[in-house]
Amino acid sequence: MTTQVLPGTRTSYSRLSTWLRCPKKFKFRYVDAVDEERSSAAMLLGQAIHESCEAFFRSLPGGNPISLDEMLGVCSRALTDSAALAEEQGRAVDWGEGSLKDLLAKAETMLAVFHQQVDRSIHVIGTEVDFEAALAAGVIVQGVIDLILHDGNGHFRVVDLKTAASSFTEDRILHDLQPTVYIYAAETFLRAPGAVDFEYWVLTKTKTPALRIVPAVRDARDRAELVQTITEVEEACVRGVFPRIRGHNCLGCEYADRCNRT
Repeated sequence: MTTQVLPGTRTSYSRLSTWLRCPKKFKFRYVDAVDEERSSAAMLLGQAIHESCEAFFRSLPGGNPISLDEMLGVCSRALTDSAALAEEQGRAVDWGEGSLKDLLAKAETMLAVFHQQVDRSIHVIGTEVDFEAALAAGVIVQGVIDLILHDGNGHFRVVDLKTAASSFTEDRILHDLQPTVYIYAAETFLRAPGAVDFEYWVLTKTKTPALRIVPAVRDARDRAELVQTITEVEEACVRGVFPRIRGHNCLGCEYADRCNRT
């Protein structure tokens, strides 16, 4: 599988996945730099959960992991502050049928499950790790990895923490580009070719939350397909190809009003 790489191609999983979901949203965000019209409660919850779990992971190397109450304190501050900031910046929070109080209650049940079930014997070598790596000649990928673990003997695990309405489908696990990007980027900056695995840690928002660890395996063909996809997306951007993709992603889209006007 070969394709001509545009010189100096620089991208990220977020940039790439946004175009694949809806090129028009990509244009609003990355080309026009339009301010978002709204913030979703789900996004605020995910960010607050991430911040709480990051605090927990950072405390593990010292041998004294923070308590559930401390995690809840981090989460409460993060949710309250981000909601206030969104309102201050004119990005009204879409609470759906709930409220900030409801979101805090949901976060408490989710974090209680996380704190009870998470493996405390993991060897954390990095949280919120910024990276920039050459995926192929002329293709640079950037991003942030939630968690990197060292399993010994020069072997590593890259973990992406997700909050989701349910566990991931088989199609998502097989075809999501994020594991491909993160595995090969980590192999590059860790200098560990063939010694990096990827796992989603999915904390579900179901009535009874669960923490599910979902591995995703990638090979050289996946890497070649990723380079091809990156190149074709960048070519489309150069040509100004930004069609709307109507569907379930429109619900709660940060640019829905502008999209419907133009």
